Amino acid sequence: MCTPARKKLLLTVLVLSFGVQTGLVYSDTRSTPLSAEALAGRELWQRHACQTCHQFYGQGGFLGPDLTHAASRVDSTRLVSLLTVGSGQMPPLGFSDEETAAMAAFLREMDRPEIGRGELRLGTPGEGAGVQAAFEGAIEAAAAAGEEGGATEDLAEVDAGFSAYRIRPCSACHFPFRDSPVGAPDLSLVAGSLSPDSLERVLAEGRPLKGMPPPVPPLDAADRAAITAFLEFLGANRDQLEAATQALAADRSLDWRALPWWEFP
Repeated sequence: MCTPARKKLLLTVLVLSFGVQTGLVYSDTRSTPLSAEALAGRELWQRHACQTCHQFYGQGGFLGPDLTHAASRVDSTRLVSLLTVGSGQMPPLGFSDEETAAMAAFLREMDRPEIGRGELRLGTPGEGAGVQAAFEGAIEAAAAAGEEGGATEDLAEVDAGFSAYRIRPCSACHFPFRDSPVGAPDLSLVAGSLSPDSLERVLAEGRPLKGMPPPVPPLDAADRAAITAFLEFLGANRDQLEAATQALAADRSLDWRALPWWEFP
Protein backbone atom coordinates (compact mmCIF):
# COMPACT_ATOMS: atom_id res chain seq x y z
CA MET A 1 0.00 0.00 0.00
CA CYS A 2 1.32 3.46 -0.90
CA THR A 3 1.37 5.63 2.20
CA PRO A 4 1.28 9.46 2.06
CA ALA A 5 4.97 9.51 2.92
CA ARG A 6 5.80 7.21 0.00
CA LYS A 7 3.68 9.31 -2.35
CA LYS A 8 5.62 12.40 -1.32
CA LEU A 9 8.91 10.56 -1.85
CA LEU A 10 7.82 9.37 -5.30
CA LEU A 11 6.74 12.88 -6.27
CA THR A 12 10.06 14.28 -5.05
CA VAL A 13 12.01 11.72 -7.10
CA LEU A 14 9.97 12.54 -10.21
CA VAL A 15 10.54 16.28 -9.80
CA LEU A 16 14.27 15.79 -9.27
CA SER A 17 14.45 13.47 -12.31
CA PHE A 18 12.74 16.10 -14.44
CA GLY A 19 15.21 18.72 -13.20
CA VAL A 20 18.21 16.50 -14.00
CA GLN A 21 16.80 15.69 -17.46
CA THR A 22 16.24 19.38 -18.18
CA GLY A 23 19.80 20.19 -17.17
CA LEU A 24 21.22 17.45 -19.40
CA VAL A 25 19.12 18.50 -22.39
CA TYR A 26 19.97 22.21 -22.22
CA SER A 27 23.64 21.75 -21.35
CA ASP A 28 24.44 19.85 -24.58
CA THR A 29 27.49 21.01 -26.48
CA ARG A 30 26.21 22.76 -29.58
CA SER A 31 27.23 21.60 -33.03
CA THR A 32 28.30 23.86 -35.86
CA PRO A 33 25.61 26.57 -36.07
CA LEU A 34 23.46 26.94 -39.15
CA SER A 35 24.30 29.61 -41.69
CA ALA A 36 22.17 32.75 -41.95
CA GLU A 37 20.45 31.39 -45.06
CA ALA A 38 19.73 28.04 -43.38
CA LEU A 39 18.34 29.87 -40.33
CA ALA A 40 15.96 31.69 -42.66
CA GLY A 41 14.94 28.29 -44.02
CA ARG A 42 14.39 27.00 -40.48
CA GLU A 43 12.14 29.97 -39.80
CA LEU A 44 10.08 29.03 -42.89
CA TRP A 45 9.98 25.42 -41.67
CA GLN A 46 8.58 26.54 -38.33
CA ARG A 47 6.21 29.17 -39.76
CA HIS A 48 4.60 26.66 -42.12
CA ALA A 49 4.54 23.88 -39.45
CA CYS A 50 6.36 21.46 -41.75
CA GLN A 51 7.06 19.18 -38.77
CA THR A 52 3.33 18.38 -38.65
CA CYS A 53 3.78 16.12 -41.69
CA HIS A 54 7.56 15.60 -42.01
CA GLN A 55 10.30 14.25 -39.76
CA PHE A 56 13.90 15.09 -38.97
CA TYR A 57 15.86 12.35 -37.21
CA GLY A 58 12.73 10.62 -35.94
CA GLN A 59 10.97 13.75 -34.71
CA GLY A 60 7.81 15.02 -36.43
CA GLY A 61 4.76 13.74 -38.28
CA PHE A 62 4.19 10.75 -40.52
CA LEU A 63 1.90 12.06 -43.26
CA GLY A 64 4.73 13.20 -45.55
CA PRO A 65 8.18 11.75 -46.37
CA ASP A 66 11.01 11.82 -43.83
CA LEU A 67 13.21 14.80 -44.78
CA THR A 68 16.29 13.88 -42.72
CA HIS A 69 18.32 13.19 -45.85
CA ALA A 70 16.14 15.01 -48.38
CA ALA A 71 19.03 17.14 -49.63
CA SER A 72 20.77 13.97 -50.83
CA ARG A 73 17.67 12.67 -52.64
CA VAL A 74 15.69 15.59 -54.04
CA ASP A 75 17.16 17.58 -56.93
CA SER A 76 16.74 21.35 -57.22
CA THR A 77 14.04 21.17 -59.92
CA ARG A 78 11.90 18.86 -57.82
CA LEU A 79 12.39 20.99 -54.70
CA VAL A 80 11.30 24.16 -56.50
CA SER A 81 8.20 22.37 -57.75
CA LEU A 82 7.31 21.03 -54.29
CA LEU A 83 7.73 24.41 -52.60
CA THR A 84 5.75 26.32 -55.20
CA VAL A 85 2.97 24.14 -56.67
CA GLY A 86 2.98 21.29 -54.13
CA SER A 87 2.42 17.61 -54.92
CA GLY A 88 -0.38 15.20 -53.99
CA GLN A 89 -1.38 15.89 -50.37
CA MET A 90 1.23 18.64 -50.03
CA PRO A 91 -0.39 22.04 -50.62
CA PRO A 92 1.22 24.73 -52.81
CA LEU A 93 3.30 27.06 -50.64
CA GLY A 94 4.11 29.60 -53.36
CA PHE A 95 7.70 30.11 -52.17
CA SER A 96 9.76 32.81 -53.85
CA ASP A 97 13.21 32.06 -55.29
CA GLU A 98 14.79 33.48 -52.13
CA GLU A 99 12.60 31.37 -49.85
CA THR A 100 13.27 28.24 -51.90
CA ALA A 101 17.02 28.85 -51.65
CA ALA A 102 16.72 29.32 -47.88
CA MET A 103 14.77 26.08 -47.45
CA ALA A 104 17.29 24.25 -49.67
CA ALA A 105 20.12 25.55 -47.46
CA PHE A 106 18.28 24.41 -44.32
CA LEU A 107 17.70 20.90 -45.71
CA ARG A 108 21.30 20.71 -46.92
CA GLU A 109 22.82 21.73 -43.59
CA MET A 110 20.47 19.44 -41.67
CA ASP A 111 21.51 16.49 -43.85
CA ARG A 112 24.31 15.65 -41.42
CA PRO A 113 23.96 13.26 -38.47
CA GLU A 114 26.12 15.46 -36.25
CA ILE A 115 23.71 18.43 -36.48
CA GLY A 116 21.37 18.72 -33.50
CA ARG A 117 20.69 16.23 -30.73
CA GLY A 118 18.09 13.64 -29.93
CA GLU A 119 18.17 11.73 -33.22
CA LEU A 120 16.29 8.43 -33.10
CA ARG A 121 18.92 6.44 -35.01
CA LEU A 122 17.92 3.10 -36.51
CA GLY A 123 21.38 1.88 -37.48
CA THR A 124 24.46 3.71 -38.63
CA PRO A 125 23.47 7.35 -39.31
CA GLY A 126 25.62 7.64 -42.41
CA GLU A 127 23.95 4.68 -44.02
CA GLY A 128 20.34 5.70 -43.58
CA ALA A 129 17.81 3.62 -41.72
CA GLY A 130 14.63 1.67 -42.14
CA VAL A 131 13.26 -0.68 -44.77
CA GLN A 132 13.22 1.97 -47.51
CA ALA A 133 16.92 2.68 -47.03
CA ALA A 134 17.60 -1.07 -47.01
CA PHE A 135 15.61 -1.44 -50.23
CA GLU A 136 17.62 1.30 -51.93
CA GLY A 137 20.84 -0.30 -50.66
CA ALA A 138 19.78 -3.64 -52.15
CA ILE A 139 19.11 -1.99 -55.53
CA GLU A 140 22.51 -0.29 -55.49
CA ALA A 141 24.28 -3.55 -54.58
CA ALA A 142 22.48 -5.45 -57.35
CA ALA A 143 23.38 -2.77 -59.89
CA ALA A 144 27.02 -2.85 -58.78
CA ALA A 145 27.08 -6.64 -59.12
CA GLY A 146 25.59 -6.37 -62.60
CA GLU A 147 28.20 -3.84 -63.65
CA GLU A 148 30.96 -6.16 -62.46
CA GLY A 149 29.37 -8.88 -64.59
CA GLY A 150 29.53 -6.69 -67.68
CA ALA A 151 25.82 -5.76 -67.96
CA THR A 152 26.50 -2.03 -67.98
CA GLU A 153 24.47 -1.21 -71.09
CA ASP A 154 21.24 -2.74 -69.74
CA LEU A 155 21.78 -1.31 -66.26
CA ALA A 156 22.35 2.26 -67.41
CA GLU A 157 18.63 2.74 -68.12
CA VAL A 158 17.69 0.92 -64.91
CA ASP A 159 19.96 3.25 -62.96
CA ALA A 160 18.37 6.28 -64.64
CA GLY A 161 14.93 4.97 -63.69
CA PHE A 162 16.07 4.35 -60.11
CA SER A 163 17.33 7.94 -59.93
CA ALA A 164 14.02 9.26 -61.27
CA TYR A 165 12.22 7.19 -58.61
CA ARG A 166 14.41 8.49 -55.78
CA ILE A 167 14.11 12.20 -56.53
CA ARG A 168 10.32 11.97 -56.44
CA PRO A 169 8.34 11.15 -53.29
CA CYS A 170 7.36 7.69 -54.58
CA SER A 171 8.41 6.07 -51.30
CA ALA A 172 5.89 8.21 -49.40
CA CYS A 173 3.14 5.91 -50.73
CA HIS A 174 4.84 2.79 -52.13
CA PHE A 175 6.38 0.29 -49.71
CA PRO A 176 9.07 -2.24 -50.75
CA PHE A 177 7.62 -5.60 -51.77
CA ARG A 178 4.12 -5.11 -50.38
CA ASP A 179 1.04 -2.97 -50.82
CA SER A 180 1.05 0.08 -48.57
CA PRO A 181 -1.68 0.93 -46.01
CA VAL A 182 -2.91 3.71 -48.32
CA GLY A 183 -3.45 1.24 -51.15
CA ALA A 184 -0.36 1.99 -53.25
CA PRO A 185 0.66 -1.23 -55.04
CA ASP A 186 3.87 -3.20 -54.72
CA LEU A 187 6.06 -1.68 -57.45
CA SER A 188 7.91 -4.95 -58.03
CA LEU A 189 4.66 -6.42 -59.43
CA VAL A 190 3.53 -3.45 -61.51
CA ALA A 191 5.41 -4.29 -64.71
CA GLY A 192 3.81 -7.73 -64.74
CA SER A 193 0.29 -6.57 -63.91
CA LEU A 194 -0.05 -3.61 -66.30
CA SER A 195 0.22 -3.62 -70.06
CA PRO A 196 2.97 -1.41 -71.53
CA ASP A 197 0.34 1.10 -72.70
CA SER A 198 -1.33 1.22 -69.28
CA LEU A 199 2.00 1.66 -67.50
CA GLU A 200 2.97 4.43 -69.92
CA ARG A 201 -0.33 6.20 -69.21
CA VAL A 202 0.08 5.91 -65.43
CA LEU A 203 3.60 7.35 -65.59
CA ALA A 204 2.38 10.21 -67.75
CA GLU A 205 -0.93 11.04 -66.08
CA GLY A 206 -0.98 9.29 -62.71
CA ARG A 207 -4.18 7.72 -61.39
CA PRO A 208 -5.99 10.66 -59.75
CA LEU A 209 -9.18 8.66 -59.09
CA LYS A 210 -7.13 6.13 -57.10
CA GLY A 211 -5.10 8.72 -55.20
CA MET A 212 -1.98 8.84 -57.40
CA PRO A 213 -1.33 12.38 -58.69
CA PRO A 214 0.47 13.05 -61.98
CA PRO A 215 4.26 13.10 -61.50
CA VAL A 216 5.66 16.54 -60.64
CA PRO A 217 7.81 17.54 -62.42
CA PRO A 218 6.33 15.62 -65.37
CA LEU A 219 8.19 12.62 -66.72
CA ASP A 220 9.34 12.99 -70.31
CA ALA A 221 9.54 10.05 -72.69
CA ALA A 222 13.11 9.19 -71.65
CA ASP A 223 12.17 9.28 -67.95
CA ARG A 224 9.15 7.05 -68.53
CA ALA A 225 11.24 4.54 -70.48
CA ALA A 226 13.88 4.53 -67.71
CA ILE A 227 11.33 4.01 -64.92
CA THR A 228 9.70 1.24 -66.95
CA ALA A 229 13.12 -0.45 -67.21
CA PHE A 230 13.59 -0.03 -63.45
CA LEU A 231 10.18 -1.58 -62.70
CA GLU A 232 10.91 -4.50 -65.03
CA PHE A 233 14.24 -4.96 -63.24
CA LEU A 234 12.39 -5.05 -59.90
CA GLY A 235 9.97 -7.66 -61.19
CA ALA A 236 12.64 -9.87 -62.76
CA ASN A 237 14.82 -9.82 -59.60
CA ARG A 238 12.09 -9.58 -56.97
CA ASP A 239 13.03 -12.60 -54.84
CA GLN A 240 16.73 -11.80 -54.53
CA LEU A 241 16.10 -8.09 -53.98
CA GLU A 242 13.52 -8.81 -51.28
CA ALA A 243 15.94 -11.17 -49.51
CA ALA A 244 18.73 -8.60 -49.75
CA THR A 245 16.43 -5.88 -48.40
CA GLN A 246 15.44 -8.02 -45.43
CA ALA A 247 19.08 -8.81 -44.69
CA LEU A 248 20.09 -5.15 -44.79
CA ALA A 249 17.09 -4.11 -42.70
CA ALA A 250 18.02 -6.70 -40.07
CA ASP A 251 21.43 -5.05 -39.72
CA ARG A 252 19.73 -1.73 -38.95
CA SER A 253 17.63 -2.83 -36.01
CA LEU A 254 17.17 -0.44 -33.13
CA ASP A 255 19.70 -0.73 -30.30
CA TRP A 256 17.60 0.47 -27.36
CA ARG A 257 20.65 0.56 -25.09
CA ALA A 258 22.35 3.13 -27.35
CA LEU A 259 19.48 5.63 -27.24
CA PRO A 260 20.16 8.85 -25.27
CA TRP A 261 16.92 8.60 -23.31
CA TRP A 262 17.51 11.80 -21.36
CA GLU A 263 17.33 13.78 -24.60
CA PHE A 264 13.66 12.89 -25.25
CA PRO A 265 11.48 15.07 -23.01
